[in-house]
Amino acid sequence: MSATFCETSCLLQIRLSQGVLSKTHEGQRMRRLPPLNSIRAFEAVARCLSFSAAADELGVTTTAVSHQIRHLESYLGFKLIVRNPRDIALTPAGEEMFPKLRDGFDLLAEAFSVLDVDIEKNVLRVTTTRAFADNWLLPRLSGFLAENPKIEVELVTDDAVRDLSSDRLDVAIRYGHCPRDATSGILFADTYTPVGRNDVIQNKSGAYPVIGFHWNNKELGGPVWARWADDAAQSFKVASVLKCSDESAAFEALDQGLGLLLCSNILVADRLAAGTHQRLGETCIDGFEYYLTVNHASRAKLATKVFVNWLQDIARETDRNVDSIRNHTLKGFE
Repeated sequence: MSATFCETSCLLQIRLSQGVLSKTHEGQRMRRLPPLNSIRAFEAVARCLSFSAAADELGVTTTAVSHQIRHLESYLGFKLIVRNPRDIALTPAGEEMFPKLRDGFDLLAEAFSVLDVDIEKNVLRVTTTRAFADNWLLPRLSGFLAENPKIEVELVTDDAVRDLSSDRLDVAIRYGHCPRDATSGILFADTYTPVGRNDVIQNKSGAYPVIGFHWNNKELGGPVWARWADDAAQSFKVASVLKCSDESAAFEALDQGLGLLLCSNILVADRLAAGTHQRLGETCIDGFEYYLTVNHASRAKLATKVFVNWLQDIARETDRNVDSIRNHTLKGFE
C-alpha cells in the first residue's frame, strides 16, 4: 500500500470520524457533514461512473454535478474522482468512501419506505412542460386513468427542469437532447413546420400573420422562423407578427386563428388528424427529442412501471399516426 494512499486514507478517516461529530455548548452531539447535495452528487457519479448519467438521475445539469464534486473535494482536501479523456475513475479515497455512502443512502431509502403506505404506492407524480401536457399528454391521459382506476396521477407542469428526488417526483417527460448514456427512454423526436387554422391557410391574399414565442430554455436554441425560412424553398409575405411569452400561449393563439405557428409535428398531430388545421407546404426543420427520466427511488414502484409502459405504447401509436398524416398530406400535394 502506497504512502500516498495511507496518508489519504488517514485523512479520510479523520474527516469521517473525528471531524464528523462534535459537542455543542449544551453537551449534545452534532454531525458535521459536507453539503448533502455534494454527497448525493458523488454517490450518483461513483455508482454510474458517468457525470451525464448522474445528472440525468438527479435532474440537474452535468455542469452542476461537476461543480458539486469539486466542492466536496475542496471540503475534504483530497481528490475523489479522476477525470480521464474518455471516462472517469475513482481515486483510492473515492473507492473507500463510495460503499459507505451507497449503504447509507440505501438505509435512508429503507427508513423512508416505512412511510410509504399502501395508498402512496398508487400515487404517481409526473412532471413535464405545459405545452406537452396541454397538447399531447392530457388528451390521452383519460385512457390511462380508465385502464388504471387505482392509480392517482399528480401532474406538475413546469418548463424548468425539476429535481426528481427533492421534489418527490416519479417520472419526468423532458424535451431536448436525450443523454445517450442515461437510463432514459426516447419517446419520439419531432420536426417543425408552419401550421395554421384552415381559414388562415386558405386565405387568398398571399400574406400570412405569424406567431412566435420565447424559448424558455435559451441554451437549447429551439427552431425559429428565421431558420425555417433559410431551409424553405417557398416564401410568403408576413402580414403581422404576434410574439407570445411561451409555447402554450402560442398554441392558444394558433387555435384562435391569429396566424401561422412554426410548431412541433408531435404537438399539432391531433389538430391535423381532426382536419381543423393544415400545414403550409412540406418544408420541415429538425426539433429535438421527448424522453423519459425516472426517479431512481421510483423504479420499483408498480404505478411507475405501469405508466412508463403505457406511455411508450402511446408514443409508438403517435409515431404511426404522424407518419400516416404526413403520407396523406404528401399525396394531396402530388
